Amino acid sequence: MNNKILFFDIDGTLLAGGVPGYIPDSTIKALEQAQKNGHALFINSGRTYSFLPESIKAFPFDGYLCGCGTEIIVHGETIFHNIIPENIRRGLRDILRKTGIQAVYEGHDACFYDSGIEPFPPIIMLQKTYLDNHSPADSLRTFDDEEHNFDKFVIYTSKSSDFAAFEREIGDYFFCTREERPVTYNFGEVTPRHCTKATGIDLLVEHLGGSLGNCYIFGDSTNDLPMFRHVKNSVAMGNSTPDILEIASYVTTPVDRDGIWLAMKHFQLI
Repeated sequence: MNNKILFFDIDGTLLAGGVPGYIPDSTIKALEQAQKNGHALFINSGRTYSFLPESIKAFPFDGYLCGCGTEIIVHGETIFHNIIPENIRRGLRDILRKTGIQAVYEGHDACFYDSGIEPFPPIIMLQKTYLDNHSPADSLRTFDDEEHNFDKFVIYTSKSSDFAAFEREIGDYFFCTREERPVTYNFGEVTPRHCTKATGIDLLVEHLGGSLGNCYIFGDSTNDLPMFRHVKNSVAMGNSTPDILEIASYVTTPVDRDGIWLAMKHFQLI
């Protein structure tokens, strides 16, 4: 297979300017030229399908690996979708409340929040971002919704949260990537243990009849680590976290400084 398969993270990789962000012109030109050259282009994001920005959906990608490998969509067809057992999904609210942690559940069609507590400010901001930028009002729902389907979730902890207890409670099924910052509320991303951006790549490559040697990945943050450890041809954006920069096979400039274009030129993809 001479044509390549390219995988792109979204925030900080394809999108510049924060939230909601924009795709720089040089990035769009690079993506278009790569497709003309016969390469397949896929999103590989921690965002679930319902949380994909409209600017991303507007570009004709060949498909999406969503929610850190929990759902794979190829040319409009879902070829894989992990289903979290209902007893595990329904049991999370009690664990979150007991440990003083707040969450937003992310699914294919909707996001869910706990309407029975006073939300942390970042939760309010996340809800507003979700509604303002790319979602109909009825896709923001509560933990009490009967159609309580989601693929992964994000959490926020405060100084009074018991994160260690939370990890113990969820550890059999979930894994949490936590980002601690010198702020009031720390962020975490929680995914099923058996789903990562790397497992998503493996499933897609098998579906397409390709090989990992023909894959190229582009990313910048902690949840990209599994695919950076798994795929040889890796591009770290100039704004990447240190752990990504250390293991990337090529470091390009930030996305708003023609980073995608320059990286594709380096690997002769365009």
